[in-house]
Amino acid sequence: MAIDRRTLLQLGACASASLALPSFASAPSAEQAKPLLIRDATVVTMDPVLGDLARADVFIDQGTIRAIGQQLPINGAQVLDASGMILIPGLIDSHWHLWNSLLRNSAPVPGGPPFFTSQQTTSKRFTPALNELSVRLGLAEAVHAGITTVNSWSHNLRSPEYAQAELRALVASGLRARLWYGYAQDLAATAPMDFKDIQRVQTQLQGTDYTRIDLGLAIRGPERTEAAIWEQEFAFARAQSLPVSTHIAVTRQMQEKKAIQQLESRGLLSPTVQLVHATHADQQDMASIARSGATVCITPLTEMRVGYGLPPVAALQRAKLPVTLGIDTLVLGGNANPFMLMQTCLNLAIGTSADEQLMTARDALHWATQGAADAMGIGKHTGSITVGKRADLALVDSRRLGMFPVNDPLACIVQSASPADVDTVIADGRIVKRAGQLIGVDLASLRAQATAGAQQLLHR
Repeated sequence: MAIDRRTLLQLGACASASLALPSFASAPSAEQAKPLLIRDATVVTMDPVLGDLARADVFIDQGTIRAIGQQLPINGAQVLDASGMILIPGLIDSHWHLWNSLLRNSAPVPGGPPFFTSQQTTSKRFTPALNELSVRLGLAEAVHAGITTVNSWSHNLRSPEYAQAELRALVASGLRARLWYGYAQDLAATAPMDFKDIQRVQTQLQGTDYTRIDLGLAIRGPERTEAAIWEQEFAFARAQSLPVSTHIAVTRQMQEKKAIQQLESRGLLSPTVQLVHATHADQQDMASIARSGATVCITPLTEMRVGYGLPPVAALQRAKLPVTLGIDTLVLGGNANPFMLMQTCLNLAIGTSADEQLMTARDALHWATQGAADAMGIGKHTGSITVGKRADLALVDSRRLGMFPVNDPLACIVQSASPADVDTVIADGRIVKRAGQLIGVDLASLRAQATAGAQQLLHR
């Protein structure tokens, strides 16, 4: 496909933007600003006190859940008829390299270079504008799939302009987000991260307009750098009160470095540390994680696709560790499907343990909702449908073929649903998807720009 001049102009529009961020989102329309009453839904609250409610209403005002019950008064609210639908908390994706979404399904290919070789080569071709476009594409898929909180693990930040481009996309989406500030793909193992720019972004996000976005440190860690580098990064994170995330125990070869034990021996494991993949973590590692309160994020679809092996879901469940789920990358995962992630975890736990009671659909949904919110330290604000929490919600249409009859709402969500079944998504009280359509996203334009961007990256 040839890249026309108009598309090139659209791709380059952000390149000259300043480092200032826009306001968090455009002012809501009069309709969006009105209170909202969701009527007659099957409500899976993920609140252990409330449980599951049949034909219940949820009243939302100024972005906050104000009441939950049956036949609530309308009080001037716009009414959303949710009969035949299942209302769940907005899903939380805990690990996603949004920046490479334009490279969907590009590697590995038969006879081609390995995934990581391909990524390092192509990563150098990204510009800030392509970085922003790639993140926008991933975020559109997040909304489509009922995800209202994303964790963007950004490990191709080549200058402050790249970080700012990603932040612009996150801000414009209206979703809750954490930017895990990382490094360039080809940064030398002996080179430190850009601490100065991380401090700049942290200061920028402390403004009141950006309460839905926070910051973390995405580091290479003990498996990819020497102690002189990763100890400095942990020290910086501690000084700046930032959470830390690192890929760890990803392969049998990497596990020989006993990275989790290195972290524990230095007292660096804590509830603010996220360990990603941990595919080959052993029982000693899991005991260390349990003692420390560190969290584990698994991405089973991509872990299997890239050859890491089977994620140890059964062992994680038995150890009662705080586990979360991630899309990881569209290059390997194909698309954003958190429902498939949950179902895969459930199947792996049972299939590898031969114990069909080891894990339930509720357990899997917990990992993608309240459990993930708790791991991020925002569990008081989101993760369940609870009065006083922010309205991060997704309505799944159980009247669609492949969903009914709904004998068990939890099993229906985890074992039957797909992004196409998500009818409505509410992020921080704002409707961002309604009747199956994204709000404020020009899909035709996004498709044209994404196709042109991929051409620019892959066909040089």
